[in-house]
Formats: sequence, C-alpha cells, structure tokens
Amino acid sequence: MNGERENRIDLLRGLSLLLIFIGHAQFTFSLTFQQSRGFCDASEMFVLLAGMSCALAYYRPDTGLRLERPWKRALRLYLVHLLLFVVMAIISALVVMAFGQTALAADMADFWQDPFYQGLQALSLSYMPGNLDILPMYVVLLLFAPFAFLLHDWSKSTLLGLSCFIWFVAGLGHINFPNAALEGRTWYFDPLSWQFIFVIGIYLGVRMKRGQPVLPYNKAVFAAAAVFAAAAIPLNLALHLGVVDSPFGALHHQLVSKTNGGPLRIINVLAILYLAWNIPAVKAAADHPGLRLICVAGRHSLAVFSAGILLSFAAVVLMTLDPDMPIVLQMLLLAGGCALQLVIGWMLEARKTAKAEAISYGLRSAA
Repeated sequence: MNGERENRIDLLRGLSLLLIFIGHAQFTFSLTFQQSRGFCDASEMFVLLAGMSCALAYYRPDTGLRLERPWKRALRLYLVHLLLFVVMAIISALVVMAFGQTALAADMADFWQDPFYQGLQALSLSYMPGNLDILPMYVVLLLFAPFAFLLHDWSKSTLLGLSCFIWFVAGLGHINFPNAALEGRTWYFDPLSWQFIFVIGIYLGVRMKRGQPVLPYNKAVFAAAAVFAAAAIPLNLALHLGVVDSPFGALHHQLVSKTNGGPLRIINVLAILYLAWNIPAVKAAADHPGLRLICVAGRHSLAVFSAGILLSFAAVVLMTLDPDMPIVLQMLLLAGGCALQLVIGWMLEARKTAKAEAISYGLRSAA
C-alpha cells in the first residue's frame, strides 16, 4: 500500500458499529431491523473487516512468528472487556437497588446471585452475559493471528483449508467454549467457527498490504453477488416473520446459525463486501467529507464499540422499565446513542491529530 488509509474499511466498520448498537438496544423494532439485512448482520462484517485490519496492522511478510503486537492488543481488549463487565455490574446493582426487580438489570441479573464465584468465572471468560461476548471472541482471534500469518507465508491454501475444516467440524459437532451466563452454557460467538470469517479477512488484508488486487471485478461474480445479497433480504425477513417456511427444513437453523457462523451468513457477508469493493459510489462515499464522522468512528472502533455496549445496556433497562415506550421516544434514544458514538470517535480523532501535530512541531523546533 502507499501509506494511505483504506477509507472503505473505516466506513463499513463505522456503519457496522452503529448497526450493532441498534441490534443490541432491543428497541421494539431492533429484531425485525436486524433480520431485514439478509442472512448475515453487522457482526459478520465487523469480524471480516477486523481480519483485514489485523493483517494491515500486524502482518510482516516472511519474518517468522511475531507475537508481541497482536498479543499486546489482545491483552488490551481483555482489560477493556473486564472494565465493561465491572461497569455493567455496577449499573445493574444500582438498577436493582432503585427498583427492586432483578429483571430490570437485564443481562447482569444473575450475576448478583453469586458475585464472587461468577466474578472469578468472568476473569477466565467463562461467565459472559449477552453483548459482552464479542470482545472475548476477538481476544481469541488475535491470539491466533500470528500463527495464521506464519501459516499464510508457508501456504495460503493450507491456511484457508485448515480454517474451513475447523469451522466445519466445530459447527457440525457444536464444539464451543463454556459460558455459564447464557442459557446454552456456551459462547454465543463460537471462536472456533468465527475464525473462518476472520481468516478470510486476514487473507484479503495481506493481499491489500502487498498491493495485490483485492476482490477484483468480475462481471459474473458481481452479478451473482448482487442477486444473492438482494434476494437474501426479503427471503430472510419473510422467514423471520413466518410468512414462508424454509425450503431447507430442519437444516435451516444450521445454515444461518450465528453461533457457528452458518454458511449462508458467510456467503452473504462476502457478497456484500464484494459489492462494496466494486461499486465506485462506495469508494466515493468513503472519501466524502460528509461521511467522515462515520469513518472516524470506524477508525476508533474499540472505544466506539465499548460506548455502544454501555449505551445499548442502558437502552435495554429503559425498554424494560417502559415496554410500551412510544416509537418516537425510541427513535430519539436511537439517534442520541448513534450521535454520542460519532462524537466519541470525533473527539478521539481530534486528540490524535493534535498529538501528531504537537510531535511534528517539536521535531521541527528541535531541527
């Protein structure tokens, strides 16, 4: 690459963060909205882009096993996850004391039955209430990333083939990590399954970093991707609303499983990314000043995502307190939450720019 940022990654990641917030907030329209985007949702796009960004940030060709930078990032994410857990636990305690109903604390309601033991489980990532299981998945993926780089340099086909095999076996055998906080007692995002999406992102990111074509345009592939992505929207929505029955019968759940990264979800997210990469308007939008705030939010994804988790948790509490909340008020909460995340991204970018300018000024003064 020529040193310039790929704004399409930032734009798509920023949009994904806002969509994740809407889905997690559990407004009355959240579930239907989430099902109206096809077989996949923002989570698949976020992880796919995370793989690309991981390669752009940490991959160094033919340098052997380098653990320090990705593992340091993994440690940071782990600490942020624990901080989010503590904050949500405190909020849930305040809610319980104020209203006397543990149901109002939503995802953290069970924590206070045995906080010491479940706190120890939280440290080992074996107690993660809903919405707190995304960063841990990324921690696992980052720990795995250096080995993926090493295998990539040895054989790209082996990397993709092995990753696909692990995904297939984990999904078919429902092999997963334990999570005592959820009803199924397993991680909602199975890292053994989701690593396949992440590895595909790594493969694409390495190509980008080497200046090789990424998702090059092909008329037939573009047409197939467009048809699939367009057809998936009404079909998945109709299945969700019960308008039609799945033609796959009992197999349908496995094909669209979010925990195991179902094949229809993977095909769908790859189709969307292929279209986004080959539609000139998307590139123009990513470089347009009017959408800079969304790109900046995507650039500072950890802070914006963390804020979105806390905001969505607060929205869940409010929706539980007032399940008949007027749609207008829900829309105001949605707009306010999205705006706050964009403001956080803008503030962090402004601070980063000011710091870079101060360093540059200091170097000029020293010269």
